[in-house]
Amino acid sequence: MKNNLIKSLLLIILLLLAVVLGKIIGVACVGIKYASWLGAGASFGFSPCSVNLSVVSFTLGVMVSINVAQALLLLAAILSYTKIRI
Repeated sequence: MKNNLIKSLLLIILLLLAVVLGKIIGVACVGIKYASWLGAGASFGFSPCSVNLSVVSFTLGVMVSINVAQALLLLAAILSYTKIRI
């Protein structure tokens, strides 16, 4: 039970680190001639849509933005997670 919790937390930490570090690396490499491809990315999702029902009003929307550095680091995080033995 404890090992499963530790492995789950490890996976979450690895994925969060990959996303944050990938974004930082992608933004930092935009101006570099041979590393600018790491900053190339795409955004997809649903733009925010508001619904007003006179009594209740809510807004729904999801946007995901990912660059090449984030994709590479996410792949590395998943591969390293599978190799770690706890």
